[in-house]
Amino acid sequence: MTMRRRQGKGVETRGVALILVLTTIAILTSIGVDFSYGSRVSLRLAENSRDELRAYYLAKSAVNLSRLLLYFQRQIDLTGGAMARQLLPGLQPGQTPGATAQKTGTPGLQAAGAQGTPAASATPTNNLGIRLWEVLPIDSNAMTGLLGGGDVAALGADRPEPGQPRENAPMRPLEGGPVHSFGTFEGSFKAKIEDENSRINVRALDNLGDKPLAIYTQLSAMMGDPKYDFIFNEADAQNDKVRREDVMVAMKDWIDIDENGSAIDLNSGRNPFVNAFGDENSAYDRYEPRYKAKNAAFDSLDELFMVRGVNDRFMAAFGDRLTVWLDLNAKLNINTDDAQQMMTNILAAASNPADPKLRNPRLLETIVQEIKVKKMFSFFGLSVTDFIEILKANGVAVNPILLSPTNPGNFLGATSDTFRIVATGHVGRTDKRVTAVVRYDDQLGKLLYWKED
Repeated sequence: MTMRRRQGKGVETRGVALILVLTTIAILTSIGVDFSYGSRVSLRLAENSRDELRAYYLAKSAVNLSRLLLYFQRQIDLTGGAMARQLLPGLQPGQTPGATAQKTGTPGLQAAGAQGTPAASATPTNNLGIRLWEVLPIDSNAMTGLLGGGDVAALGADRPEPGQPRENAPMRPLEGGPVHSFGTFEGSFKAKIEDENSRINVRALDNLGDKPLAIYTQLSAMMGDPKYDFIFNEADAQNDKVRREDVMVAMKDWIDIDENGSAIDLNSGRNPFVNAFGDENSAYDRYEPRYKAKNAAFDSLDELFMVRGVNDRFMAAFGDRLTVWLDLNAKLNINTDDAQQMMTNILAAASNPADPKLRNPRLLETIVQEIKVKKMFSFFGLSVTDFIEILKANGVAVNPILLSPTNPGNFLGATSDTFRIVATGHVGRTDKRVTAVVRYDDQLGKLLYWKED
């Protein structure tokens, strides 16, 4: 009996120990799994932070390369102005080579220049019709192909024979090996350069002289097509239905320095915007949340969303044709490759943008094709004179103000000095985008805007 009781107690002890061991193993397993998961998450976060930093500097490198390319573009533009003055001795600053060629009879150079300021200033007088940012891609793959893609150790004119020490070893020439290296970084980058002068300068709505009328003409031509009626005939998220003219008035009121509302009066003289003696913030008082007009210049293109009547539909249709970074007196560059902007330029240059003849898509397409051909075969690029002559040859009545290059109200030009750079760096699963706006100066361009996404 004593032996049986002892054996029974021993069996009960071994069962409790098994439960304790299993419980301990389960607890240690859960702790280990949690620790392993936390380590993997921390490692992945560290990798993402590393890749994000690399992507940012790759995007920044693309911006710097773009600024270097624009520096060479400015040198080419200045060279074009110097060549034009040598070939056409009578050319004066701000005068097109076409006008001088017609007077001197110089063959092959009629109407082949551009308007601008003297070559010593930031904006060159003339150019050669060469737009480097459209010819040379800012892309890491293209750069590697152009500049070489070998490792740094392979650089040099000679290398030792296999199996021989580098010191005092017979050398053999490189055969098919790379002679340049474009870095040893991981990832890729690319950049796109966009000409801001070929867009409508919303900032000049609040300006002196004929500039507000010029911008009003351009905006009216851009928004006047009946196919955009749905943007202005439907209420937006604020339950506000805004007409075309009201959008332009709201843009002007947003940047002017007073609190009074404006109105449009085309019979008022050089400036179509007149004081309406109303409150420019009355519409914003009904919004949720309420706010007031800024009464200062735009800081970015995204700020336009704050203006009454500017919504997602508006920006989807017109956002790529507007700019807020140009100088107040900058002219609209007619050398653009955007077909929609070309058509807007045609309508803006017409004496009657609402002429039913200009609603003929075949006519507009014909004019656009002639402009492209003229740009392709013009030595000095497409000038304003060329642009006007193409319109007149197709039966379009041109605004009389644009017929005189020296008229202060002439808002057309053929040169650019401000550019937007959109650069993207990619490393692993991480992308980093940088948007920069630069303007010509004696260095790599004056930085006007910088945004990181």
